[in-house]
Amino acid sequence: MNPMQTAPRPMPPRRLVVVGRWPRRRVLSGLLAVPVVGAALAGVGGGLPGPVGWAALVGVATVIGAATLASYVPMRGTGRRLDIGCTPCAVVAALTLVGAAGILGGSPHDAASAALAVGLVAFGLLQRMTDPETCPVPRR
Repeated sequence: MNPMQTAPRPMPPRRLVVVGRWPRRRVLSGLLAVPVVGAALAGVGGGLPGPVGWAALVGVATVIGAATLASYVPMRGTGRRLDIGCTPCAVVAALTLVGAAGILGGSPHDAASAALAVGLVAFGLLQRMTDPETCPVPRR
């Protein structure tokens, strides 16, 4: 390395953006989304009633998926523009909910598939709640 070149800086670790409280409008939106997301996931996964373990896992996937959707609700003072962030991160997070529905539909009432769906939507929420250095999004 010649004296004019500098060593590349290591990428800083991803940081969790939302650690504290969510705004009231996001919490309310998430609560309103739970029955809709739950009915959709349970419907494609074989319908209710189902085995207790499967239903519990679908319930967990429902709550996490609703929280992911609520993360798109605009923050106070930003108008009606959705809080998309950077496009690749927004697309991945939203598609995890669609992927979870596909997994549940592929094996109705299967607890292992429901557990995989939980992991997938949890990845989507984590993707949505972290601020990757490749596309920093200012958060309020």
